[in-house]
Amino acid sequence: MTRVARAVLLDLYDTLAWSDWPQLRRMIEERAGLARHELLDAFVRTREERSVGAFGSQEGNLAAVLETAGLSDEGLAAELSELTTAFLQTGVHLWDDSLPVVRELRRRGVSTALVSNCDHGTRPVVERLGLPGEVDAVILSFEVGVAKPDPGIYLEALQALGVLATEALFVDDQEAYCDGAAALGIETLLLVRAGASPDEGVSEAGRHRVIGNLLPLLDLV
Repeated sequence: MTRVARAVLLDLYDTLAWSDWPQLRRMIEERAGLARHELLDAFVRTREERSVGAFGSQEGNLAAVLETAGLSDEGLAAELSELTTAFLQTGVHLWDDSLPVVRELRRRGVSTALVSNCDHGTRPVVERLGLPGEVDAVILSFEVGVAKPDPGIYLEALQALGVLATEALFVDDQEAYCDGAAALGIETLLLVRAGASPDEGVSEAGRHRVIGNLLPLLDLV
C-alpha cells in the first residue's frame, strides 16, 4: 500500500464500536417465545431489507422479523421496539482506539466518514456516541437506501467528503464490504479485532491487508 489517503471511510459495528447484541437477542427470544435459531434466522433473512429502510421504522423492522419467524403481533413489535430503544441507550460502546484515531486523522487534515449498514436503531446510537461531531460525514444505509457492498453507499461517502475513490481508504470488519470498496478503486483494510464476534462472522483476509486495531491507520495518512 503506497497511497497517502486524503479521506478514510470507517465502518461502525465491530470497527469503531462493539455491542452487547447477544444480551438483546436473549431478551427478545424470551419475550417473543422464540428459539435462538429461529430469531437469528429471521434477523438474517430480513437484514438486507432492514438495512435499506424498507420497513419504515424500528417497530416496522421488528414486526418484519417477527413475521419472518412466524409471528404476527403488532403489540409485541411495539413492545420489542421499546425494549430495543432502552437497550441501545447503553448497549453499544466505542473501542478504546476509535476516538483517538479519528481525532488524530482530523488533526492531520484527513477527512473521515462513518459508513454503516444498519437499520433505524442506529441513528440514536450514533448521536449518543457523539460521532456526528467527530467525523465529517455520517452515511447510514437505511437513510440513503443502499447498503454495502453496493457501490452506491461508497459513492455517497466519497461525494460527501469531496474526494475521489483513489484518494480514499476504507476500513471494515467484513471482507465482502472491503471487496465492494476495492471494486471502485478504494484502498482497503480488513479489521479483525481480537475477541470480536460480528453477526456476519469473522472474515478471512482474502486480498485485503489485515489490521488488528485502528492504530495502523495513522501510518498510512
